[in-house]
Amino acid sequence: MFNNISNSTIEKVLCSVSEPVIIFNENMKVVWTNPSAELYFGHSTEVMTGKRCTELFRGILECIENCPVEKSFVSKEEETLVVDGLVSPLKLIDAVPYTENGRNLVLAIVHSVPEIDRDKALRRDFAALLNRSATLEDAADDILDAVKNLTSVSTCGIYTGSGSSFKLFSGYGVPEKISGAEFKAPVYLSRERLPFNAEDSFPDGAAIVPVVAPEGSVPVLLFAGRGTMSTKFRNRLEMMSDVLSSCVKRLLPHS
Repeated sequence: MFNNISNSTIEKVLCSVSEPVIIFNENMKVVWTNPSAELYFGHSTEVMTGKRCTELFRGILECIENCPVEKSFVSKEEETLVVDGLVSPLKLIDAVPYTENGRNLVLAIVHSVPEIDRDKALRRDFAALLNRSATLEDAADDILDAVKNLTSVSTCGIYTGSGSSFKLFSGYGVPEKISGAEFKAPVYLSRERLPFNAEDSFPDGAAIVPVVAPEGSVPVLLFAGRGTMSTKFRNRLEMMSDVLSSCVKRLLPHS
C-alpha cells in the first residue's frame, strides 16, 4: 500500500495535500515524507529519512509527552493528538497504523500550523479568555491554568503590589511575598538569586515577569517556579504578560 509508494496513485494524492504527511516504521524512524513535510520541517525527504520521530517533533512538547505515533503502534488503532488551545482544542497529529508486506507502519498527518502562527493563536485565545473576566479575581484561575499549560510548570503565582514589594494574589506552591527589587523587565533567576528564601519547590530557580500598566507602573507580577525554561516557554510567559498589560487597568481599576 504505502510502503511501495513511488509512482502510485496514493503517492500523487499524498503529495498534493497541503498538510505534512510522514510514514514511520516500528523503530519510529521516517521512511517517507511528502513535499509539505519538507516545507514544514525545512529538510528534504532524503535528509529526514531514517530520523527518529523525536528528532522531527522536538518543538511540539505535547507530542513528546503523549506521542500519537508510538501509541498507534501499540494500540494498532488510529490515534489523534489533541491539546487544549485555551478557548478551543487544537488537533495536532493523526496517526494511522497499517501493515505492508509484514511490516507495521504508521502514517502521520500533521495538522498543526508553523510555531509562529500557533503562538499567534495562543495569544488570541488568551486575550479572549481575559475578555470574559471583569476583575483579576475572575481571571486568576484561567491565568494560572494558562501559565501551567503553556510553560509546563507545576508552581506559579500572580502577585499584586507596587514598587519593590508584591504580595501573593493567587497561586500554587509559591512564596507569600516577593520583594527586594523593582521588576521592570522579565528576569529568570537561579535558585541562589531568588528574592526570597529558596525552598525545595524551586531547585532550578524561577521566572518573574512584570505586567506593565499603561502609565508604566508594574501592578502585577507573573511567577513561574522554573528557572530553566526554554526560549519558547519564556516567550509564552512574556506573551501572557503583554496581553495582561493591555487590560490590567480594567482588571485592577484602582491600580
